[in-house]
Amino acid sequence: MGKPLWAVLAGIVLLGGGGIAWWRFHHIAHPVTETAKLAVPYVMALPSLMSTLDSGTDTGRSYFVRVTAQLQLSDEKDAFAVKAKFPEIQDLFQTYFHNTRPDELAGVGIYRLREAMLAQINNIVAPIQVQNLFFTELLVQ
Repeated sequence: MGKPLWAVLAGIVLLGGGGIAWWRFHHIAHPVTETAKLAVPYVMALPSLMSTLDSGTDTGRSYFVRVTAQLQLSDEKDAFAVKAKFPEIQDLFQTYFHNTRPDELAGVGIYRLREAMLAQINNIVAPIQVQNLFFTELLVQ
């Protein structure tokens, strides 16, 4: 009676071990092999821009702004088409700044500037989609 008991216990251990191995194989995350290349956004720098701000009629002082920015595109292949639109983008910045007072760029004014510029740049470069606009320098004097 000893040998059949050992055979049954060995069978239970083997079946239990096999069940545990099967469960681990099917339920524990495996490293995923990359079959598709992930899209990496492309960031391109806009040329630095210097412009005058609207000083208003109350002072005779002139205010200037210097801006350096970057555009984030979904793909590098769109960079050439966007680069061809740089003069229009620079004109957009110049026009916006000529109608902006220095106090409008304080606080959340930079956020408003970013949102307005991003929307207008997307209109200029359509159908290409600009994902983001980063200011690397914004100096008001």
